[in-house]
Order: sequence, then C-alpha cells, then structure tokens
Amino acid sequence: MAPNKMSDDNMHAPINDMQIAEDIHLTFNHMMMSIFHRIVVNKK
Repeated sequence: MAPNKMSDDNMHAPINDMQIAEDIHLTFNHMMMSIFHRIVVNKK
C-alpha cells in the first residue's frame, strides 16, 4: 500500500539533498512533540 494511502494527512518535501531532508524531518518531529506535550500537560 502506498504511504499516502495509509493516513489521512501526509507531508512531502521534494528535496534532493539528504541533509536538508533530515533537517526538515527533525524539525517536524520537534514540532509534533511540542504539540503532544501541550496536549498532555493541559489534560492534567
């Protein structure tokens, strides 16, 4: 199954530079962790 069919939303960065792609991936992960942290903290 194609990755874009496995979820409701996806993100694609058409970059041909592995270092930039890794930076985008890391930045996105940090952004998601910040959002999840706020959700968890607000539930307490």
